[in-house]
Amino acid sequence: MKPIVLVALACAALLGAAASPSPSPALPHAGPTATTVPSVTGTAAAGRRLAALTGTWAGTGALAYSFQWFRCDQLGSRCNAVRGATAPTYTLVSRDVGRTVGLRVKATDETGSAVAYSSPVGPIAPSTPLLVSISRPLITGDPIQGRTVQVTTGVWSPTPQRIAYAWLRCNRNARACTPIAGASAGTYTLSAADVGATVLARIQASFGTTTQPALSLATPPVVGANVAGPTAVARPTVRGKAVQGAQLTGAPGTWSGVGETTFAFQWFRCDTSGAHCATVRGATSTVFRLSARDVGRTLGLRVSATDATGTVQSFASLVGPIAPSTATLVSSGQPSVSGDPRVGQTLTAGTGAWTEVPTAFGYAWQRCNRSGRACSTIAGATASTYLVDAADVGHTLVVVVTATAQTISQSAYSMATPPVR
Repeated sequence: MKPIVLVALACAALLGAAASPSPSPALPHAGPTATTVPSVTGTAAAGRRLAALTGTWAGTGALAYSFQWFRCDQLGSRCNAVRGATAPTYTLVSRDVGRTVGLRVKATDETGSAVAYSSPVGPIAPSTPLLVSISRPLITGDPIQGRTVQVTTGVWSPTPQRIAYAWLRCNRNARACTPIAGASAGTYTLSAADVGATVLARIQASFGTTTQPALSLATPPVVGANVAGPTAVARPTVRGKAVQGAQLTGAPGTWSGVGETTFAFQWFRCDTSGAHCATVRGATSTVFRLSARDVGRTLGLRVSATDATGTVQSFASLVGPIAPSTATLVSSGQPSVSGDPRVGQTLTAGTGAWTEVPTAFGYAWQRCNRSGRACSTIAGATASTYLVDAADVGHTLVVVVTATAQTISQSAYSMATPPVR
């Protein structure tokens, strides 16, 4: 992001005003998100047992997993579910010889279910193989258009005397693979035709007169050369009590990127409406101790995520206003907003968590920029529900919940919605 020198625009530049929006998180969906796809371990020969690794998932609450194994052709296509093969392990049978075997993992959390697929394993050798793949070939290098990737030979028994290579282009689930014409070296330069697809290598090992192929693990989907930085799947979050002396803790959210993703953090101190923000000098860790200077203000957190393609910024929802240390009614968990942020749909505000049980709640809906900052009150929107209007398109929405216990009142910003569409 280019620096903006006008003082009047400085806060907007720091916190992603509409003129230079940061990438927005994906819209809410049911089920967890696979951040690392499932994989399979084991020797690719009849009579041997394969074991499933679930991959890593980002979800809400405890995760539960279910499994389905598939029998596919030699290129990982034309797959059919193996009846009854729903355990995390699968013992290869004679019907698998010469075929590949795939795995689907279904992950379920409090919001629903989602599925992800492993790369196909095989082709499967007979039960007494003269040459067998013990550990699968791996592809190294970043899956970016124009970059060159390289495949290892994997581990074999015995060690092959000769190796031949062929590269395959597959769908995003590493299925429906087709050979790439002319790609027969141990390296391959990714082209525009590969963008959005996964790529894997077929290793043909030879020992004497015996030959045996093996498919490598697939790359993640190839990204275009114009991609700069990872994508925020779920925006960063902040937890902790909104009161002087307490500690806020930030989390980077969930990201989809190329290669390793690293994170940098910056905390901001803003006014009650989330505007006129200024960086807090030295506040660059995941934790922030609230001081007297924060009382009556809101706090923001910016996360800069960097992968092999570049750096992108995303912002957590505002926290606050911060209560003084003497307060007895304090927000201990941000209110949420449920519903689809789309014109004509109804959103519903949660009440959040409080250190005392409130006796009443008030609501004030606000329209903010795409980063959930620089918010303005929506006239007349004072119910716990809100009908999304055409004027909201491109903006995020928050609700300021005011809790009352006896004669004491305290407000708290909700989590921001994704941009309205």
